[in-house]
Amino acid sequence: MQFQEIGQSIRFNVKNAAFLRFDRVSEYQNIISPFSRMYLVTEGDGYILNQNEKTKLEAGYIYLIPSYSPCTYLFNQDLAHYYIHFSMSMDNGLSIYSLFNMQNKFRATKLDCALFARLLEINPDLQLPHHDPKVYQNKPWANKKVDYRSMGHLMETVGIIEQLFSRFIQQESVTDIPNYLNLHMQEILVHIQKNLSNDIVIEELAQMACTSKDHFTRVFKSITGIPPCEFIIRKRIEKAQYLLLTSDLSQKQIIDEVGIRSVAYLCRIFKKYTNYTPEEYRNQRTQSI
Repeated sequence: MQFQEIGQSIRFNVKNAAFLRFDRVSEYQNIISPFSRMYLVTEGDGYILNQNEKTKLEAGYIYLIPSYSPCTYLFNQDLAHYYIHFSMSMDNGLSIYSLFNMQNKFRATKLDCALFARLLEINPDLQLPHHDPKVYQNKPWANKKVDYRSMGHLMETVGIIEQLFSRFIQQESVTDIPNYLNLHMQEILVHIQKNLSNDIVIEELAQMACTSKDHFTRVFKSITGIPPCEFIIRKRIEKAQYLLLTSDLSQKQIIDEVGIRSVAYLCRIFKKYTNYTPEEYRNQRTQSI
């Protein structure tokens, strides 16, 4: 029962899906995407370098790349794969990647292969406009929405993505889920997510939880793995990442949207958490156009 509230609050949205075969060796370096990506390799091989972990691409396996994870792709000639790009959101701003341990690779079953094929059958026009991520992630392609023909079309599309994504979730949770569900944390996390552009006072959050600031901080850390102040900063950075990749807002406009007091401070903490300055991060999207 404790997982129902979490599961029902996750919203999946497909962005792109297609089948692709490479006619030459292709390498894409330092790609950062606001979308999660699943790949089913059917032929050939290659590599993904993600956070200093090198993963070999092999036929018959499905791979997951979480959103905002910097990675480098090397696709050898004749590598063929299905790909799905999708977004996930929760009202409280948490990510399922922070709630559960995830595997990044597993062997595909016949059902998994059929699900990829079915997704393309009912969504024949979701192929990427360009093979280079630094081009296809550029606005307005990054903000394009799927035009569902019917409620059945929407439900089947999302259901397929949910089935495939579920294979990556391991049993062990990485957070204190009972406390998350019992101590008003859903309400508090939604409040944080909706007020990132405003001042967020920890004492006020503790009052919402009907506890002291010190106890609230301990419980919050047991749930999210980090203290509330750092959690808020990371949520501000995540929002800045999204805006840098999917909008043309200036850095001055972005600091107003994410509640950071100056461009200089944004640059400093953004580089701390992403290893890029905001300008460098945005250039990951635009430098190949």
